[in-house]
Amino acid sequence: MRETSAGVAVVVVAGGSGRRFDPSGGPGDGVLAAKLTAPLGGSTVLGTLLEGLDEWSAGRGVPVVVVGPGGVREDPPGGGPLAGFAAGLAALPEGPGADVVVLLGADQPFAAPAVPRLLAALAADPSLDAVLGVDPDGRRQPLLSAHRLTAARRLLDGLPAVHDQPLRELFRGRVAEVAVSARESLDVDDPDDLVRAAEALDG
Repeated sequence: MRETSAGVAVVVVAGGSGRRFDPSGGPGDGVLAAKLTAPLGGSTVLGTLLEGLDEWSAGRGVPVVVVGPGGVREDPPGGGPLAGFAAGLAALPEGPGADVVVLLGADQPFAAPAVPRLLAALAADPSLDAVLGVDPDGRRQPLLSAHRLTAARRLLDGLPAVHDQPLRELFRGRVAEVAVSARESLDVDDPDDLVRAAEALDG
């Protein structure tokens, strides 16, 4: 399979309120930021993901846009992952650039190793609009996906709004599935997930 980082950008969305991670803290950016900055090894949940992406891109200049507290924000904030993805696309550098965009969740610290397989599957079939991961339990992982930029923008432009719209709207074109591991699809939603992530660090 072919895999390339040429013409690729990455949008990382921090969705939800983080209430399951800290139910006592209430909704809001503070709780969500606390989840993403929770210690994981020598880094954080989000830091581990970004370090993995940096290792994959190996200095090839792949733009990475983080949508969430401390980064780009959808307007108004809290509009869900589809609104976050739209905000991330709008924040990509202007001029000649990406024709494929990878969509990842900010709370999936080990997602980066799946990116080459997503890109390879998309490159292998020019008729595809998108590919997305499927975990070992057969669950689709829309926040582990790769999209042709023109197709993604066409789908978004065809919606009356993106705020509070389901992410499945992004997968109405021709889509294929790519197997991802339990480690790659692990998302840190609560303290127990953080424990599992720590145990998976050496996996």
